[in-house]
Amino acid sequence: MNGSSVIEIGDMNWGEIVESSKKPVIVMFYSSTCPYCKAMEPYFINYAREFENSAVFARLNIETNPWTAERYGVLGTPTFKFFCQGRPVWEQVGQIYPSILKKAVEDMINYGEECIRKSTPIGQDITGYV
Repeated sequence: MNGSSVIEIGDMNWGEIVESSKKPVIVMFYSSTCPYCKAMEPYFINYAREFENSAVFARLNIETNPWTAERYGVLGTPTFKFFCQGRPVWEQVGQIYPSILKKAVEDMINYGEECIRKSTPIGQDITGYV
């Protein structure tokens, strides 16, 4: 990934890169043996270059970072998850037409923060148990 606009992230720096970002973050969850990930990766890298001033693009290997993959319910690769202010707002699983991914990136950049403003965070506290 040297020379590209895609950041390789993991369980240890997830909070710093994704949850603390002021920009929208697009994460590609992948595995090294996934042929569909390899097919989508060049498009993901191109979109990272094209939109690098408006969003953060990151990759997370689910084989070496199972905690984060499990936390966000990633069951297959590639999974593209879009985060705004640290909160997941959109997801696409599997190999898709690159134009669909690009449109989703554009929508995230243009409307992602509006989506966050119109949503309510769910607390982590579980109530009703003694």
